[in-house]
Amino acid sequence: MKLKEWNLPRGLNLNFLLNFISEKKLLEIIENMADKPRKDRRVIFPSRSCLFKCNVYFLVEEFNGDYDAVLDILRGREKVMAKRGLYKGNIRKLYKTRKKEVEKEERK
Repeated sequence: MKLKEWNLPRGLNLNFLLNFISEKKLLEIIENMADKPRKDRRVIFPSRSCLFKCNVYFLVEEFNGDYDAVLDILRGREKVMAKRGLYKGNIRKLYKTRKKEVEKEERK
């Protein structure tokens, strides 16, 4: 029997995952996670803004707080200041926000 034939709830979005991983692999994941609490089984994909903030945090850590180097990497060949809000102040704010989030996650 195929997973698609099971008529699982649409809210699980398993059909979406089948576009990226095999049915066999998905069944293996489901089997491994089935007995865990709902909180542990939940998966949420990050938004574009979350990905950007995490990238900024990574780069600032990688370059030991050198915001100018981070800005150079983020801007790439486009040296336009306003491109996607790439100002040093915005980068600092995103970094500090993510740093607080990381510290809070580590405490739990």
